[in-house]
Amino acid sequence: MSDSSAVADLAGTPGSLGRASGPARVVHGPDDFARVLPGDVLVCRFTEPAWTALFGVVAAVVTETGGVLSHAAIVAREYGIPAVLAVSGAMTTLRDGETVTVDGGAGRVAA
Repeated sequence: MSDSSAVADLAGTPGSLGRASGPARVVHGPDDFARVLPGDVLVCRFTEPAWTALFGVVAAVVTETGGVLSHAAIVAREYGIPAVLAVSGAMTTLRDGETVTVDGGAGRVAA
């Protein structure tokens, strides 16, 4: 598609296998944690240990930085949820609340 309704198809580093869909929840920091609901797809710059509780709630994780040994990837694998990392522009391309699909094996995020 070439119009404004074109589907975003973003690529990154596969971090944890699986495929999940849900509303994107763009999180800038701990002040946004209360906005994260069960089944959301966490979209953030990175995660750190204080963010671990979110992994028990979200359907998938998308980060703008990181790799297979990053906190997000390791914890996503522990929780068995898909993760795609190092997705350039994820926080600005994916709109808060829009349905996205995360393919952790292929390293793709579609909206």
